[in-house]
Amino acid sequence: MNTPQIAQMKDRLARNPGVVLEKLADGSGLTMAQLIECLPEAMWRKVDGRHCVAVLEALPALGDVTVIVHTADGIFEIGGAFPAGETGHGFYNLHGKQGLHGHLRAERCQAIYLVERPFMGRDSASLLFANGDGGVMFKVFAGREADGSLKQPQLAALRALMEAHA
Repeated sequence: MNTPQIAQMKDRLARNPGVVLEKLADGSGLTMAQLIECLPEAMWRKVDGRHCVAVLEALPALGDVTVIVHTADGIFEIGGAFPAGETGHGFYNLHGKQGLHGHLRAERCQAIYLVERPFMGRDSASLLFANGDGGVMFKVFAGREADGSLKQPQLAALRALMEAHA
């Protein structure tokens, strides 16, 4: 879809890629997935959602990350290691005992984006899992060092994960 609205959004995000995308999506008529793809191309990569379970299975090896679920009514952030899980009863079941645990409908994932962009004055890197409606199911952010910089081994692992499923 290459409409004037998409072109306008690409221009806006080229000038300010650090905007809160959910806030921008509210009045734009575009989905989160469409907005992600309006970011400068160097800031995002996309793999097919059929790789969702494989990507989820790789996340525990990253160590401490931040998982964010952003809804219209709240932003929930869970820090720590992403839990291991397994598929059963129609879900990908996260086996965390503390912190993050629960059940994901992995088959609803249509795309996974690695987004690397400035946010709130710092570099950020995250995986965004998008559903068939173009909404973001949840995000997994790379961790930070004590000085606030991104953990480079995690960033390299996220990039390698995307490359492996490209």
